Amino acid sequence: MERRDRFLPPYISTRFTARLLTILLLFTAAVSGLSAGFEISQLHLLSGVGDYADVDEETRWAHTFIRNTLLVSRLLLYGSIGIAFITWLHRCRINARAFGCRRFRYSRIWAIIGFFVPIVNFFRPYQVVSEVWRASDPRSVETSVAWINMPVSRFVLAWWVVLLVSAFLEILAAGLLTHSGATIDDLFAARSIGVLVGATSAASAILAYLVISGIEESQQEKWAIISRAEAEADANDPYRIDHLIEPEPPAITARSIWRAHTADS
Repeated sequence: MERRDRFLPPYISTRFTARLLTILLLFTAAVSGLSAGFEISQLHLLSGVGDYADVDEETRWAHTFIRNTLLVSRLLLYGSIGIAFITWLHRCRINARAFGCRRFRYSRIWAIIGFFVPIVNFFRPYQVVSEVWRASDPRSVETSVAWINMPVSRFVLAWWVVLLVSAFLEILAAGLLTHSGATIDDLFAARSIGVLVGATSAASAILAYLVISGIEESQQEKWAIISRAEAEADANDPYRIDHLIEPEPPAITARSIWRAHTADS
């Protein structure tokens, strides 16, 4: 791939952000798994009573505290992951242009605002991630548009679908829990959905890790290929002037001293 356009942005490694996301996603998967286990214990508790009021006050307080702690932990992790992921995706999209890729359908700004525009945020982030995945493919180095024909991993679609399902279930469970005058059946339904929320949240975290690691490895490999190709091209260019190499000073001989003396006189 030719990168002769002097206006191409520089390639900047996103390794640090990717590692941060890996840690956050690991914690999210763990907390989501704990949440699913807690909801299962709640289902077991509700199946043994006719009314939630029959449960003693201490047990209800303990369960409420644990549920709220897990919920707040998940929300904090979601927010941290959201900020880090958008930052990482935007940089990866810039790196895709640094590779010399052209004819993107979505500009780099969509890597940010695509998550916030109503209705559009149901599909635009997936489209941007798909483009970045294809543009990062190390097999697409022949031309600046070869990336267009590259395949997209099924993990990308699976991650986005599971993430949307998890968000929908989270809202549905919260609606059932906050419903005024909730019956035992409402609580049982909310806990059942809570199990699905924890499971889908953990699954989306794992799939997100696979997507991030896939793009990260591809970009590093592609940049290494491009860098080697450019170094070989520069080395074989007979007209290339290496300004970093200082020319050797001329040898001092008797003739050079005589020439310098006569030139000064």
